[in-house]
Amino acid sequence: MRHPRSALIALAMLGVAFVTQAGAATLRVGIQDDPDALDPATSGTYAGRFVFAAMCDKLVDISADLSIVPQLATSWQWSADQKSVTFSLRHGVTFHDGEPFDAAAVKFNIERMLTMKDSRRKAELSPVAASRSWRPIRCASISRRPSHLCSRC
Repeated sequence: MRHPRSALIALAMLGVAFVTQAGAATLRVGIQDDPDALDPATSGTYAGRFVFAAMCDKLVDISADLSIVPQLATSWQWSADQKSVTFSLRHGVTFHDGEPFDAAAVKFNIERMLTMKDSRRKAELSPVAASRSWRPIRCASISRRPSHLCSRC
């Protein structure tokens, strides 16, 4: 099944635009090409992916051996029907502006990337049917079809 796996991989690659708190400072970066946008939802260039890899954390990532590994999600559990994955989120993380990273922020970002008119993430997130949040550190992504990826996580 390609689509549910694509949803988890998309979440790993997108980073859902989360960053950890940093003090006020100047950041100078030298790259050959400019990113087309500084919004992960609208960016579509290879250079943009490099910039976001440096600026944004992800819920999960993909290791060198192609395993799904934790980042902002400390753990995850698939439902019995393999249509939903529930993430437990890392405590004490904030965005660059000091706002807390929580389940509501995850839900907002996923829904924004699914519904925003100019979002280039719609196709990558097409397996996601819904996103739910409850308690500050728990959120779920519900797929349209069962996933066989859950046995690899």
